[in-house]
Amino acid sequence: MSDGIVAVVSGTTSPERVLFEAARRADDSGGAVYVLYVLGLEWYASAELWLAERLRIPTGTETIREVCERKADRVAAPALETYETAGRIGHPIDEIVEYATQVGADTVVADGDLTAGAGAWRRASEPLEPFRERELSVVPVY
Repeated sequence: MSDGIVAVVSGTTSPERVLFEAARRADDSGGAVYVLYVLGLEWYASAELWLAERLRIPTGTETIREVCERKADRVAAPALETYETAGRIGHPIDEIVEYATQVGADTVVADGDLTAGAGAWRRASEPLEPFRERELSVVPVY
C-alpha cells in the first residue's frame, strides 16, 4: 500500500480535527488525502424516504451516494488544498476498509469514539478487527 490517508468525516461532530490530523500525516508521508463520508444502511433508508416523500426528488443508491460525496467535499474544501472525496453506503467499517483498499491507503483517521455518530460503526465486540485484518493503521482523533 501507499502512504494514502483516508479521513472519515461521517459519524463525527469534529470533522475539522479528523481532517487536520489526516493532512498532517499526509504532509509527513507525502501521501494523498481521501475524504470519505459513509452513510449507514439505517440512515440510507431514512434519507431515501425523506428525499422521495418530502422533496419529491428521485432517489436511489446513486443519488444518496452523490449526496454523501457532496457532504465530504463541503467539509473538506475549507480545510484542505488537495484531496479526493467519496461517498459510500453500507456497513461503515466494511465500507471504510473497502475504500481504503481501493485507493491504496494504509491509514484511516476517524473520530476516536467508534460508537459515535449516525449509525457510523457496526456494533462488534472488536470494531478494529476488520482494519487489522487488512493491515490498516487506524488513528483515532479525540
